[in-house]
Amino acid sequence: MPLSVTELVTRLKFAVEGQVGEQRVVGEIGSCKPAGSGHIYFTLKDRTAQLQCVLYRYQAAMCRVRLREGLQVELTGRATVWEGRGSLQFIVNSVKEAGIGSLQQQFEELKRRLEAEGLFSPARKKALPAFPRSVGLITSPTGAVIQDMRHRLESRAPWMQAYLLPVQVQGKGAELGLAEAIRRWNEPEKYNLPAVDYLIIARGGGSLEDLWCFNEEVLARAIAASRLPVVSAVGHETDFTIADFVADLRAPTPTAAIELTTPDAAVLSRRLEQINTTLHRSLSRALQTANLRLRVVQQGALGQPLRALAPFAQRLDEQEAALQAAAHDKTTATAAHLGELSARISARAQLPRLAAARSTLEATERRLSAAAATRLSQYRASLQIHSAQIDAANPQRALERGFALIHTPEGRLARSTADLPPGSEATLRLADGSRSVRITR
Repeated sequence: MPLSVTELVTRLKFAVEGQVGEQRVVGEIGSCKPAGSGHIYFTLKDRTAQLQCVLYRYQAAMCRVRLREGLQVELTGRATVWEGRGSLQFIVNSVKEAGIGSLQQQFEELKRRLEAEGLFSPARKKALPAFPRSVGLITSPTGAVIQDMRHRLESRAPWMQAYLLPVQVQGKGAELGLAEAIRRWNEPEKYNLPAVDYLIIARGGGSLEDLWCFNEEVLARAIAASRLPVVSAVGHETDFTIADFVADLRAPTPTAAIELTTPDAAVLSRRLEQINTTLHRSLSRALQTANLRLRVVQQGALGQPLRALAPFAQRLDEQEAALQAAAHDKTTATAAHLGELSARISARAQLPRLAAARSTLEATERRLSAAAATRLSQYRASLQIHSAQIDAANPQRALERGFALIHTPEGRLARSTADLPPGSEATLRLADGSRSVRITR
């Protein structure tokens, strides 16, 4: 009895799934077409055959490999027959790039060798400028990376100049272009390039194969030999390359490289405002102090110590009166409170409580008296010190030690023999009076 098409296709499906089932297969991606549903349909081929494959939406969302034509991949999944067309199909569960194990081994070997030479040592890494004025960007001139970096720099440090040296950041030979760009920017005059404060080599995320040019030894040694500090901003936060380990600073993303190497204009503005306020207050206090000293000199208070000390003595009297008034008020308030309490309690309980209150009152009075005495003593000591300082500066003391002041007929203080020519008259001021004299020779 003949089979229907459905029966035959069903038997083929059971046979394929039963005899082949779960498998791993290696090949090259041919045509690749993402569907609007999120599924990805592609062909896997080698020299003599090809296989229809499908990566469903849920697996595609978790796949870190960007499927594209010509990529060598290793697929894990199961073989089946799609009843709708009766065609063989491979349903993919996971994808990884073929040859990744070999690349990873090369990465680890180069990393160990360069680390043994000291190229990763923190001691050889150069410090980046705290307030840079210019930066050299070594990256692709197209794509989102250069635009994101430019916008972040404009918003964060608009005063900085950014210069781009376009290079290839993927594919065979890209490492040579990157290394040459670093060497050229270390000799800007020779290659007609603007001088910059530091360099950033940048690229967006990708697979290990996409980022492999940043794992080449020629680029690592160019970074190590650079006179300018070099920042590596390659891939995403979880991506690490040899360039990251050799660079003077590793940034998790290209935009993070701008944030890590430039000061924030908004933060700087707030800091400058704080400094301006502090300077203004300091200058204001200095001017007030200078003005006070100038008024004292203009009023001639240095020649009259008691007059200079009069404001301080008056303030001392005010403080003394305030302390006495406060002590009296406190004593009066305490006595009134005790009187109220004594009226509320019985005569039997009154005596011990009254004694305790009296003791507290007496202790408070003693503390207030001691505090007032201490404060008055401090004011008197300060007054004596100021009086001694002013008295020491009094010109009268110099006259009493035998010095004299000579004034010209115009009343000016003679400071040179040119002020007293022969035949002129002068006034000689001594400690106990003045004398008129004539200059004969």
